Amino acid sequence: MNCIPHSSKLWSSSFIKICLVNFFIFVNFHALLPTFPFFVTYLGGDAVTIGTATALFSLASIVSRPFAGYLVDTQGRRRLLIIGLIGMALIPMGYFFSAGIALAVILRTIHGAFHAASSNASSTWVTDIVPHQRMGEGLGMYGLSMALSTAIAPALGLAVMNIWGFRPLFALTAAAAMTALLIGASIQDRSYNLSTQKLRGDQLFERMSVPASVTQFFFMVAYGVVEVYVAIYAASHHLPGGGIYFVTMAFSTVLTRILLGRAVDRYGEGILVYTGNVAIILGILLLVLVHNTPCYILSALLLGYSFGAVQPSLQTMAMHSVAPERRGAASSTFFVAFDLGIALGGLLAGILVKHLGYDAMFLLITLSCILSLSYYFFFARRHVSSFNPRIRKVAYSRPSVAIDPGMPLVITISREYGSGGHRIGELLAQMLGVKLYDKELIGLTARESGLSEGDVRENEEMVESRLTYDDPMQTAIFRSQSRIIRQIAQRESCVIVGRLANFLLKNHPHSFHIFLYASPAYRLEHIISEYGIDTDKAPSVLQRIDRERREHCRHYTGCRWGDRRYYHLMIDCALLGDQGTAQAIRKILEPFL
Repeated sequence: MNCIPHSSKLWSSSFIKICLVNFFIFVNFHALLPTFPFFVTYLGGDAVTIGTATALFSLASIVSRPFAGYLVDTQGRRRLLIIGLIGMALIPMGYFFSAGIALAVILRTIHGAFHAASSNASSTWVTDIVPHQRMGEGLGMYGLSMALSTAIAPALGLAVMNIWGFRPLFALTAAAAMTALLIGASIQDRSYNLSTQKLRGDQLFERMSVPASVTQFFFMVAYGVVEVYVAIYAASHHLPGGGIYFVTMAFSTVLTRILLGRAVDRYGEGILVYTGNVAIILGILLLVLVHNTPCYILSALLLGYSFGAVQPSLQTMAMHSVAPERRGAASSTFFVAFDLGIALGGLLAGILVKHLGYDAMFLLITLSCILSLSYYFFFARRHVSSFNPRIRKVAYSRPSVAIDPGMPLVITISREYGSGGHRIGELLAQMLGVKLYDKELIGLTARESGLSEGDVRENEEMVESRLTYDDPMQTAIFRSQSRIIRQIAQRESCVIVGRLANFLLKNHPHSFHIFLYASPAYRLEHIISEYGIDTDKAPSVLQRIDRERREHCRHYTGCRWGDRRYYHLMIDCALLGDQGTAQAIRKILEPFL
């Protein structure tokens, strides 16, 4: 009956393939990022036109991503990846026939939509492939594929453009997308739950990912501007070619992710967000204020560190506590901010260059990094999605059970909504001849806290996902329930359902912690038949309550709800039903009775 953990192996065949897919997606992207401004100039455009083309590409990506995320969650990762890559292969061929700026900009805009589809599918799929306990490291290594494309693609694109012209460049980007398509089609699809939600506005974005996304948005305003304009800026100041800058920057990014690959899992994202934003500010100052080759190279190293530190750490923050069936929405939310930062930065930069020049533009754009630091410091680092140690309020080691028949035995039951936790707890309490504490805790908490039972019922075991969170009523309820549960555990044997009792009693010497789960289909049938939930509303109710319990656990304990490390026993209730599950638990508990 023990839950069998997923393999902790990171470098599986599927992981290597999805990294290669991501690499070629961003070869297609990065090869055109520094060269397309030259193409626009070749067609007769100016700095504003370059900024507009950059902004429209990102705008199309921004508008498309929420819908791409929804389709990834409801239709599957592979299908949307293939659609996106077909488009990314065909659009560059259309540049061959661009007779003027207008058609080139239109094609570039459509290109952004297909890029959103393929990159969203890939970045969601990788979170299904990597072991959850190594997500920070896995996403960092996955991000290396983007960093390598940054090292190779811009320099390669510039070289092909300079030696052979624009048409071979467009053929190169089309070939990169086709290669990604062939590799992606060969990946063995992993088992994950698809969402059954109908398309609604609130399904397009994942609120848990907003704090990381806003921090990333301000960062990308500055980073994207450097990527788009550094080649032209270097040429105007007789500095080494933009290809050298990109190669150096990518080398620094790769080195950062190799050396700090596990830093997010161990220490949280905070130190990387702080140092990464400071690094990009220093890199821009060096680029603008000191026009010589050593400082130019140092600037690239600092920019590489900044991207290698900030992007994967914030992506981990955005994804780690989101349910599998909402990972597409979480990924789209994060990358909407990514693209919006590039779009707004490109548009602002084009206007600033025209009126103030490149130097003033780069200096003013560093203000966005200050905003990134400020937002993270005052809001994001305090949010439930943060990976920082201070948010992990409970230092939790794997529980142990002391066998002492003279002490009260306390069984805690954590459960997915609809898995039958109350009924199983009730049956188990009857078999053991002890008292069940579930709904009874509502009345006890009301008397302890001075609140009404209605207030307790509406606010316990849930946390609203907001940019900042500090609800006095919910905190008062949690603290009152915590005191009550600890008092009960000291005086009597019992079964306690929910309320984070396993965390509250982690040091209780004679406690046994259980987690009950089941398939979505089983739980949906259960809440419809047993709880009277309308069939149409049942899927959304199921996801909402599970999300509230997960966020409640993360906020008050800093631990992942349902993580096997925090329970002695995990059981799929669909195997035996309520009665059979209770009997199985009773049998397992015999040595402790």
